[in-house]
Amino acid sequence: MIVSIGVDPVAFSILGFEVRWYGLLAVVAVAVALAIVRAGMRRDGITDGLLENGAIVVGVAALVGGRILFLLQNDPAMFFTDPLHALAVWHGGLSFYGGLALGVVALWAYARYSRIGFAHAADLAAPAIAAGQAIGHLGCLVGGDSYGLPANGPLAVVYANPGAMAPQGIPLHPTQLYEAASLGLLAVILWVSRDRLGRRGQGAVAATYLVGNAAIRFVLFFLRDDVVVLGGLKVAQLIAIGIALVGAAWLVALWRPAHRPTAQEVHP
Repeated sequence: MIVSIGVDPVAFSILGFEVRWYGLLAVVAVAVALAIVRAGMRRDGITDGLLENGAIVVGVAALVGGRILFLLQNDPAMFFTDPLHALAVWHGGLSFYGGLALGVVALWAYARYSRIGFAHAADLAAPAIAAGQAIGHLGCLVGGDSYGLPANGPLAVVYANPGAMAPQGIPLHPTQLYEAASLGLLAVILWVSRDRLGRRGQGAVAATYLVGNAAIRFVLFFLRDDVVVLGGLKVAQLIAIGIALVGAAWLVALWRPAHRPTAQEVHP
């Protein structure tokens, strides 16, 4: 089944300022993510005041990091030729890994400042991030960002609007939809399993997210038109391997049984 997407990526204009579906869905993604974090914080007895401040700090850092890495990879000259457009995140063009890296740094700093604890804060954020990513990828689907390779299978999308970022008239893998569905499922799994994972220690939910997210991106990037750099793999896949190893090591550290003193240690 081939689905034609002829939607204009620009939802509407206000005083000459274009508001794109990507930006609108990003706002929805942030709202849903905040609601999930708020539910987790209230469950843990953390005041809402910490949420608003933390959301601003981490959200801005993630947007800045995502935009910077995207431009460094695709159009670094824009920083000098059109610096205002370089900041136009609502036009699309965000690198997930750039946003994750700077967002984690901001979360660590804010958790340290607010004395929540980084692992606890990361556990609260993990299901929210997965849900927000899922919604954000629907915006990518509408605008043609992050499009897949040409498809010969039963499911494909064809972009018919010249404003889309994807090539016109060519059946493509709807990788944005694949990723949205996979991340939505991951968000549900993390949310319903948070108590069970939490019994292993703080950080288990976040570590599971890192492994799950990395696995999703590793598989789906085989269907993305990115440059192969090493061993048949793309840059995003190599980064995904590194992130999966970090998450797996974190889980192993939490799953490792506590040290029990030997008889010699008890009776030296």
